[in-house]
Amino acid sequence: MEFAPIAAGDRNAFEALFRLHYRPLCAFAVQYVKDGDKAEDLVQDLFFRLWMDREKTNVTSSLKSYLFQAVRNRCLNAVKVQGRVRSLNEEVDDGIEEDGRTEDEHAERAARVNAAIEALPEERRKVFKLSRHEGLKYHEIAERLGISIKTVENQMGKALRTLREELADLMPVSVIGWLLWWLNK
Repeated sequence: MEFAPIAAGDRNAFEALFRLHYRPLCAFAVQYVKDGDKAEDLVQDLFFRLWMDREKTNVTSSLKSYLFQAVRNRCLNAVKVQGRVRSLNEEVDDGIEEDGRTEDEHAERAARVNAAIEALPEERRKVFKLSRHEGLKYHEIAERLGISIKTVENQMGKALRTLREELADLMPVSVIGWLLWWLNK
C-alpha cells in the first residue's frame, strides 16, 4: 500500500490502511506499554495524527515499517513518561508518609496542581502537556503545533514559572526543588 492516495485525502485508502494495521499495531504496542487500553490510545492517536498531518507527512520507507516505527516511538515515549510519573508518585508517597497528611489532603493538593495546569493560557497549557504528559521534545512540540522552537521554550518557561508561583504554598522547599528538577528534565 502506498501513502500517496492518503496524502491526497483519499478516505477509503486511509480506512483500508486502518483496518489492515490497527490490530497488529495494538498488539505490538502492548508489548511495550503492557496495557491494552493505553496501546489502543497510542495507535488511535497515531492514525489521527497521520490523517491530520497527511499533507506534510513524508513516508520514505514502506508504509507498514513507518507505522510500526511510529508506534514504537510513541510507546517508548509513553514508557519514559510513565517512569517519570511513577518516580514522582513514589517521591510524593514518601513525602506523604513523612508529613502526616491524610489522603483527602493529598487528593486536594493533586486537584490544585491539575487546576493550576488547566488554568494556564491555552497555548502554554498545550506546550506543557505535550512536554510533560506525552514526553515530546521541544522540536517535536514546535512541529506538532506549527510554532517555533523558541516559542515552545518561552511558553514552557512561563508555564513553569506560573506553576512554581501558584503551587509554592503546597509543598516544602525540598519537594518544590525536586518537582522543578523533574519538570525541567
